[in-house]
Amino acid sequence: MHVRALPVAVAACAALVAVAARADLLKDSPVNFPDKGALPGKFPPDVKTKSYPVEKDYSLFESPCRSPAQIATIQAQMPKGRFTPPRNDWTGLQRTRRILTEGGELHVLGLGDSIVNDTMRSGWIALLREAYPKAKIRGTVYVRGGGGCQHYREEGRVQKYLLPLKPDLVFIGGISQKDVASIREVIRQLRAGLPDAEFLLASGPFGSADPRDPDALARIKDPAGLTESLKRLAAEERCAFLDMRTPWIEYILSATVHPHLFYRDRVHANESGEQILAKILMAFFRPEEPANAAAVR
Repeated sequence: MHVRALPVAVAACAALVAVAARADLLKDSPVNFPDKGALPGKFPPDVKTKSYPVEKDYSLFESPCRSPAQIATIQAQMPKGRFTPPRNDWTGLQRTRRILTEGGELHVLGLGDSIVNDTMRSGWIALLREAYPKAKIRGTVYVRGGGGCQHYREEGRVQKYLLPLKPDLVFIGGISQKDVASIREVIRQLRAGLPDAEFLLASGPFGSADPRDPDALARIKDPAGLTESLKRLAAEERCAFLDMRTPWIEYILSATVHPHLFYRDRVHANESGEQILAKILMAFFRPEEPANAAAVR
């Protein structure tokens, strides 16, 4: 992320903290979530995707799930916010960058939990196609509720489900990664069969904590030190790293609306929340540096 004296959301943060319901998003929530399940979506994905057979509790399907037209409609209607764009660092993604800019086939695999599911369902792959028309880009998603590399490393799942997909770029994220050792093991298992595969490691963007509460904010910025551990792992394993948590918090705070307006239940994003994730990823993969590092809206 670009270093600045003040983040883009400081003013909004100060105003919201003064009136926030501390540490409990439900206390002043304008949204009534069902006791079970989630609120129905306003924009069901408009792109039919193929799903593949996989073991119980896991899902394997194609992405993108949304068309550029539907994405534009959602983004036009969602609450407006902004964030400082993450640093456009291609370290560890040289092959990906070459394919995007010069042409070729790029297969992106999203790996993680339901948060990664939300991220890939946002349709950001469709936006990536528009940004890099020379490349032929497709996406696949392999997720499990509450799932992380601690699950994928076991029982030959990499060999059975992931290696046959032959991904070029593996996006590993979510809020359910338990330890960096498991992430490292999955990276190494994949590289053993796909030595040219590249990896983008991302911090989990959100959960149920209230970003308007300074104490809760301090806790969710780097839960259990995992973000810093991911950064170190990325450097050690020659992977790229993306902090998705900070832009998410900045967008939510600068939007000056209750955070639950971006949620479909107490933990997961609705269509508007998904588009924040898409905006963060597209800011990271932007073809050129924005002039004067302007905040992304």
